[in-house]
Amino acid sequence: MDGAADELAVLLVEDEELISELLEDALSESGFKVFVAATGAKAINLLDENSQRFAALVTDVRLPKGPDGWEVARHARTLRPELPIVYVSADQGHNWSSMGVPESAMISKPFVASQVVAAVLALINEANKHPVIKDGSTSE
Repeated sequence: MDGAADELAVLLVEDEELISELLEDALSESGFKVFVAATGAKAINLLDENSQRFAALVTDVRLPKGPDGWEVARHARTLRPELPIVYVSADQGHNWSSMGVPESAMISKPFVASQVVAAVLALINEANKHPVIKDGSTSE
């Protein structure tokens, strides 16, 4: 992982600049190193370069041109089955149960940034309690 050994990295995928800045600030203030992608294609490239650097993925569902947040999350999970994923969306929450990956969270817009940070922390803590073995099963 780049940076300090105790610094966890989060991949933030958001095309709305104000929301991206709000979440980047909140995650940074909570101790995360934040990598930002404004498109699904850029997010997938970052994941392909080194998916192991990320402790979590936060993604908007609706993204411009190319893969949407659902696709980014599915791709991330092919690389890292245990990766905590938080979706944010103004109008796609109703699709989460059918389109979202298991063991993820959905935060509806508008939200308070601390809701997203809390969801990231909760999913990271849960993933650390139940590590996934390479075949996708849990260690229990």
